[in-house]
Amino acid sequence: MAMVDLEAQAPTAESVAGRAHQWLRRELMRSRFRPGEKLKLRQLAEELGVSLTPVREAIARLVSENALEQLDHRSARVPPFSEERVREVCELRMELEGKAAERAAERATPADVARLAAIQARMTEARLAGRGLEMTQENERFHMTVCALAGMPVLLQIVENLWLRCGPLNFALQSMRFLHRPEEHPHNDVIRGLAAGDGALARLAIQRDIAVYSDAIRRRLPAVNVSASG
Repeated sequence: MAMVDLEAQAPTAESVAGRAHQWLRRELMRSRFRPGEKLKLRQLAEELGVSLTPVREAIARLVSENALEQLDHRSARVPPFSEERVREVCELRMELEGKAAERAAERATPADVARLAAIQARMTEARLAGRGLEMTQENERFHMTVCALAGMPVLLQIVENLWLRCGPLNFALQSMRFLHRPEEHPHNDVIRGLAAGDGALARLAIQRDIAVYSDAIRRRLPAVNVSASG
């Protein structure tokens, strides 16, 4: 993977640490890292093209956000998941993202619907081609776009924080077969709901999507979590 070189983009130490924090948040949300995976600060600093100090600051912020656990001064870890935690995150996402989808159906324009359809097409193409990381990134983009369309910034912030925690869990999606035929994926009903202004359809579809895939991931937890020695 190419070095990011945040220091070339931002001259101050504070802004470098902020960029490092945002980069790590994004990578966690987009399922680059697995639950239980150990992150070595020096490796992250080398990838980002920065010194250890901004990486330490970024890690400290993510630990305070409960997205990471500090192991020692050289490393941190993505928290592993229990069945109870998967269930809790799933229930919260269903409530909040369901509300967002319902509200988005009241506000979405034809251009918004077309944007979601394009995201879903890219996600399907990546999944069928076996590009797992790209697929999870497009899946995250689809859900965040729906939530943004609701025009509810507080709800969006809460959902983003949930994704910061569940993004690593969605790593399992990269190796999971589709649980629906592509044309029957719940995302398509979300798109139909937004296109028709049908909030109930959009809400139920996003909730079905979260429930079905979260249940499948929960059954695979032993393989999803990286062992303590991993």
